[in-house]
Amino acid sequence: MLNAFKIKPFELEPIYAEWSNPPRFIGNPKKDLPVNEWLKQIKAGCIERKVPREYWHKVAQHYMEGKAKMRFEELKLVMKNMHGGKYRWTWKNYKIAMRNMGCESWASPSFDRQYVLN
Repeated sequence: MLNAFKIKPFELEPIYAEWSNPPRFIGNPKKDLPVNEWLKQIKAGCIERKVPREYWHKVAQHYMEGKAKMRFEELKLVMKNMHGGKYRWTWKNYKIAMRNMGCESWASPSFDRQYVLN
């Protein structure tokens, strides 16, 4: 019975190898697509490559770099600590997190100071 709730294994490495020009998100508004557009492209790419929905957030995280990846790793730790050492990411809560992390302000010099002080 419990096996019905487990995520079925899916190998992502062949997907990454085959995706020749994936959308990347580095946390620089001058270089990045708007967050919603980037999320749409990740979703479309996952659908096109028949990636199960349970893995879309992992694919998106794979294509994060720089400040964006660093900030998301910090958020993952916070969420894990807030939920008793366990937190299960889904595409839905990943999108909410990305839309609310203030990605537009990551390029501003005051963000690092503000992020540390608040």
